[in-house]
Amino acid sequence: MNPQVHISHPVEGVAQLLMDNGPGNFGTAPLHERLLAALDDVRQAGVRVVVLGSAVEGVFISHGHIGDIVNNLTGGPLTGDPRSYLRLQKELDTGPMVTIAALDGQAWGGGFGVALSCDFRVASERTTIGQPEIVARVTTAGEASRISRIAGEAAAKRLILDGRPITATEAHRLGLIDRLVPDGTALQAAVQWASWLAQREPGDLATVKDAIIGGRDLPLGEALKRETAIFVSRFGIPDVVARLMAVQGRYDEGADSYDAFGIPRE
Repeated sequence: MNPQVHISHPVEGVAQLLMDNGPGNFGTAPLHERLLAALDDVRQAGVRVVVLGSAVEGVFISHGHIGDIVNNLTGGPLTGDPRSYLRLQKELDTGPMVTIAALDGQAWGGGFGVALSCDFRVASERTTIGQPEIVARVTTAGEASRISRIAGEAAAKRLILDGRPITATEAHRLGLIDRLVPDGTALQAAVQWASWLAQREPGDLATVKDAIIGGRDLPLGEALKRETAIFVSRFGIPDVVARLMAVQGRYDEGADSYDAFGIPRE
């Protein structure tokens, strides 16, 4: 099947990208390339938050297409750019748009690798997370490092050395899933979250992502200096100062912190 990425805009500032690559929704180079093109299109259109989901019932991405992977690494025929998977991960992770993966079914191997590259992960209770590569006598292609950084070495060992999948409930307990929701509601919950995030200005979201991600590989002292410099630079923007003073004004009028910042009580 020729993979497709269905693009819609459920809320202003939000793009929903639904992957459609046959019954298993396998991760292939053509699918990754179409996702990269879709991300470029919505970024150019001014989208601030992207929700990445699946058009295939019961699966996010079942796994990277094993035939593609073998061919890419052994000189077999290629279906597309073998570097597209890493390029996709980088764009989801470090690009200026906030990215949310909506998981409502199987997300194993490279499928979970795509989800791990997003800023947030919403999963239904029927979702399973797995890194079964050890069964085939290989290791992961980046997922070990991402899982270790997000949830710690113990979680990476549990998933990757053991090889058996875990439930979304267990993944949520480990910190690999940010929000756990009933079956069939992951996409809706992700869009609702995205609608809140999309109220921010594009430059604000991109700046905050840069402050978090840019210091990731720096020693703590250098990361703190970098983050502080970004913080101070924002005070050169008149609108930023005006918004901060508006918050203080609401405090002065007797508002509590939720109302002063305009944060809803959930």
